[in-house]
Amino acid sequence: MDEAAVTDIQFALKGTVLPKDHGYPLFLALVDRMPWIADEPLLGIHPVQGADLGDGNLILNRRGKLVIRAPRERAAELLTLTGLTFQLCGREFIIGAGKLHSLSWHTPLYAHCITTGYEDERDFTQAILGELDTYKIDSRFICGKRQTLTTAQGIEYGYSLMLHGLPMEHALQIQVHGLGTNRKLGCGIFIPHKSIVAVS
Repeated sequence: MDEAAVTDIQFALKGTVLPKDHGYPLFLALVDRMPWIADEPLLGIHPVQGADLGDGNLILNRRGKLVIRAPRERAAELLTLTGLTFQLCGREFIIGAGKLHSLSWHTPLYAHCITTGYEDERDFTQAILGELDTYKIDSRFICGKRQTLTTAQGIEYGYSLMLHGLPMEHALQIQVHGLGTNRKLGCGIFIPHKSIVAVS
């Protein structure tokens, strides 16, 4: 698929506090409104960013965002999420106005968390190498710390990951397809990173 056919839809998001591990309940809330989200292979729901409270929760500021990466042909339907009020872990959130953002012509790239089915970092690394090889992508990468993720099947483990030294056409391909599993729970979705620094 041409990278121009995939876009990020960025919505304002109003709310207060949400768990750092919010991918699964957020996915369920959106699928409740649009069931087809569960079956769209290129759709990914970015993790919501917020200030870490240090107790397993994040606090949203006034510029909080909900960002969904999806085929551009789905954008008009996704934009109708504007105005939706939903509950997330006992708290109310409101989706505000949305707008489209094209994928970035930029490297290096960073993913907050990637899951591959492996808990051990060595096995995780081998899985990433295998997936990059499948896509015929040549890249160096840096793994961050191990993380936990709640899924429908229980707890899974993942790692943050930075890819660097990517040719631009490969960087766009990675943004379209991602890496690993649980894309709809916020995993394997790559965004630009300003520099090669310690990954957390």
